[in-house]
Amino acid sequence: MIDDMIIVDAVVHPWNMSPENQNPLAQPQIDAVYASHKLSYNAANAAFILQPDEFFRDISFDVVGRAEFVESPVDYAVLHSLPNLGFGLGEITLPEKCAAFRQQYPHRVSMLGTVGTPIVATAIDEIKRQQDLFAIDGVKLYPAFFYDGIGQGWRMDGKDWATPFLEYCRDNGLRRVAVHKALWLEPAPRSAFDIDDLGSPLARFPEMSFEMVHGGTAFLDETIELMKRHENLFLTLETTFSYLLTRPRVFDKVLGKLITEVGSDRLLFASGNNLAHPLPLIEGFRKYQFADTHCEEFGIRQLTDADKCNIMGRNAMALYDIDEAALLASTADDDFARARRAGIPQPWSGIRG
Repeated sequence: MIDDMIIVDAVVHPWNMSPENQNPLAQPQIDAVYASHKLSYNAANAAFILQPDEFFRDISFDVVGRAEFVESPVDYAVLHSLPNLGFGLGEITLPEKCAAFRQQYPHRVSMLGTVGTPIVATAIDEIKRQQDLFAIDGVKLYPAFFYDGIGQGWRMDGKDWATPFLEYCRDNGLRRVAVHKALWLEPAPRSAFDIDDLGSPLARFPEMSFEMVHGGTAFLDETIELMKRHENLFLTLETTFSYLLTRPRVFDKVLGKLITEVGSDRLLFASGNNLAHPLPLIEGFRKYQFADTHCEEFGIRQLTDADKCNIMGRNAMALYDIDEAALLASTADDDFARARRAGIPQPWSGIRG
């Protein structure tokens, strides 16, 4: 909590980028991932950049847990399991890792399962397994399957895979679906990361909530139109939030147009930890105001305290059915709270000591 605002980080996923899990044929993609991490910070926050030997490892939840709840004033987080994304030999964030951390700290986190197979029956069996074993709170999807050196794109409105998979989720109580969009992952086709396939499932599954992860990094006008038409579309602002530090004019345009045209009640703060540390993003947004020149240039209204409360935690709490009083009571004196009271450590203390 900061300035009486509950803080919920809507995307946390410690990556396994250890040498043992790197695809040697995907070095350009591996380099691009690390470059993305470095580009999350401006010069004033260079201490938050992980060095290559710190980044390219199987990062544990102990590391990101400390980064979230001890080094940063985060109250709650949503863990995203990640499949193989092409630059790995196996899954990037195992559901089993997420589940083990949630079992230890159930009052601090929710968890999304994932699948990474183009065979829909196998995907349904796998998400059922995760639901039965881990009681997942929803699903994280990527619009491409990576295997045998290829990236096979698929569409959220597709009849062969997406429709039966989403029907299973709806019929079996998995009502939250987060899908990576806007940011292209090679070697999948760029078109797979467009958003022109979202309108149909948003309309056909009104009882489900869909999160567009990396919302705002591209397709801004199209995103706004989708949000105007579909109240079950939320934007998870991973990557977009890093623009606050590195590209403030773009940040003002994106967030300003969103809150001006569709409001702030479906926008979710997200760091993408370990790709970005939450602390500089939270501190940067704490007293942030759009530049007056940007308000005039883009025709946007100014941020309010209510907007900030919505974005930083209130919206995610509603989406994930988190009770504020229960959250504050359960986290007031847990391991993380006691460690934070003892003295806030330097960034990435779980790695650097």
